[in-house]
Amino acid sequence: MGRDLTLYPQKASKKDLKDYLEKLGFEKCNHFWEWPKGTLNYSWFDNNDFKSIDGVSADIYPISIEEQKITKNKWALHVRNLYSASLHDVVMLNNVLRNARKQFGGTIHGDYGINRYATLWEDHSTPISRGITKIYHHVNQEISAIKVSLPNPIMKFPQSNEVTKDDFINFTQTLDPSRVLYNGLVPFAVAMFEYFFSQIFQILISYDEFALTKQKTYKMKIDFSILFEVKNNEKTIENIITDNYTFQNLNQLNKAYKEWLDIDVRKVLYKKKKIGNSITFLENRISEIIQYRHGIVHHFEIDRSLTKDDYIHILEAIEKSMIEFIKFLETKYNIKIDEV
Repeated sequence: MGRDLTLYPQKASKKDLKDYLEKLGFEKCNHFWEWPKGTLNYSWFDNNDFKSIDGVSADIYPISIEEQKITKNKWALHVRNLYSASLHDVVMLNNVLRNARKQFGGTIHGDYGINRYATLWEDHSTPISRGITKIYHHVNQEISAIKVSLPNPIMKFPQSNEVTKDDFINFTQTLDPSRVLYNGLVPFAVAMFEYFFSQIFQILISYDEFALTKQKTYKMKIDFSILFEVKNNEKTIENIITDNYTFQNLNQLNKAYKEWLDIDVRKVLYKKKKIGNSITFLENRISEIIQYRHGIVHHFEIDRSLTKDDYIHILEAIEKSMIEFIKFLETKYNIKIDEV
């Protein structure tokens, strides 16, 4: 779901509209929609201070026979972004249409009526809140995707109340090939945890006053090749700092946050939470999952007792760790993170 608006110019060639978009910083891209032959697809995104969440897509396309009732011009300009877009994105969407209409004339048709622009709202976001929102939504979407696509067990057995028969069924279920697949997905789950905390770390040290002050006096040996990456805008100072730590290890993760942000992540996660049918300290559960991943990756230890529900509980622990940390950051930085 999103905002869809189309400008039907009074007079504008395909090249006129193309030049107009490119001057605004739009870049050519592919589009999953099936547009009419000859359509040009563009996108715009502002990475500065995480101003964009969704960006703006713009399509120059040849009008249909039905649309000739609206305009005789052969080409129209369609702009769109999702409802998850930032205020900055929506302002840009409106400006694209408003300025194009001033230059080429015509009428706007879309979700808000004729010649009406997308509704704006009061924005209280900050670079930190926008950056965290972006990362949180991305990881959450991937968790939701894997929950939906996670296969069911292959082997089916009848239910029984007989103890000896139940033991036999439990044993034979360990031979189910899907158990191996669930094990193989544990590193993926830990990767989501690592990605979330490493990316949030980079965002925070870019704006946090404590971290910015530390950067001025911080001393670190850097390979000359890394300087070239910085010069070519392939790496930032924040990237280099983050690369010094591993975020698949709670001790290292905690060290990074304490040294650069004075945040004790272990303390934040040291809370009892219900995960599956058990109540446990979140920090302990995350440590167990990371150790579990270590056994699979480095020792090929396949635990055939791991069920689909067990794996979902692993994802649940990661979800709750993210939520708990976000609550802490909302209080510390006086920000609001948009819910998924």
